[in-house]
Amino acid sequence: MKISDELIGKDVIDESGDQIGIVNDVEWDFETNTITSIHLKEAGISAKIGLGDKKIVPYEKIEAIGDTVLIKGRIFKNE
Repeated sequence: MKISDELIGKDVIDESGDQIGIVNDVEWDFETNTITSIHLKEAGISAKIGLGDKKIVPYEKIEAIGDTVLIKGRIFKNE
């Protein structure tokens, strides 16, 4: 199974415990064979009807990957 297949669909949580989205796609650098970023779609009802915002998280901001993806800090603040 590909790494991207394992990541797609996982919840993404920031360090405050807020869900900031769901992994929608993975950007891969084939020269270095590493992930460069993950693309998120918004979670919740707006995502289900196609109105969710898309966000990109650089790989350097990922703290851990398990059942969920944990992000270092709060990179998306509500304004």
